[in-house]
Amino acid sequence: MSRTPLGGDSGASSHAPEHFRALASAPPLDRRSLVTAAAWSAPVVAIALAAPAAAASEPAPAPPTSDSTLSFDTLSSWGTWGATGVTGAETIVQIQNCWAHGAGVGAPVHELSVVVRYPSTTTLESAPLAVSGAGWAFVARAADATGAVDLVFRWAGDSALEPGHSTAQLRYSVTAHFSAPTVLTGTASAPNADTVIRTGDGSLG
Repeated sequence: MSRTPLGGDSGASSHAPEHFRALASAPPLDRRSLVTAAAWSAPVVAIALAAPAAAASEPAPAPPTSDSTLSFDTLSSWGTWGATGVTGAETIVQIQNCWAHGAGVGAPVHELSVVVRYPSTTTLESAPLAVSGAGWAFVARAADATGAVDLVFRWAGDSALEPGHSTAQLRYSVTAHFSAPTVLTGTASAPNADTVIRTGDGSLG
């Protein structure tokens, strides 16, 4: 009985030795070839490792400039009258430490300042009179080159102004004349709060 060579045909046995001889005669990989082959994959690894380092080097977000927010509950003025017409004005101011600040809750405010500006259409003939309101005091008067006059007031209560709470009302009067309809402007600020500006209610003169 004849035997069929492995591989399915009679020529397979003669081809196999040639295949092995070809492998045996191939030049071996030297050290330079291995290093060159590895170099092709190195950039992929380097890029992957560099990404976290780049992210870590980004500057941190700037810290907030304040930790509380102020707002005007009231800035209202009206004229006082005498025999010759308007002889002055009375003003009421009230400031709130808002509950919300950014995405969170604001911080307590221990003191704050309010500047009430009288534009150049006003001739102030007195310092603030009959200043009232718990924690409030008149601080200074200042004029600028345009002829506007600022009256500066300071609030400092017996305890801090908590978020969601308001100061007592500041109330005062001035002796003044107005050459045209006049609207006051108020500016409120605190060491831990950004400045807020509001146009007053009511026209004087």
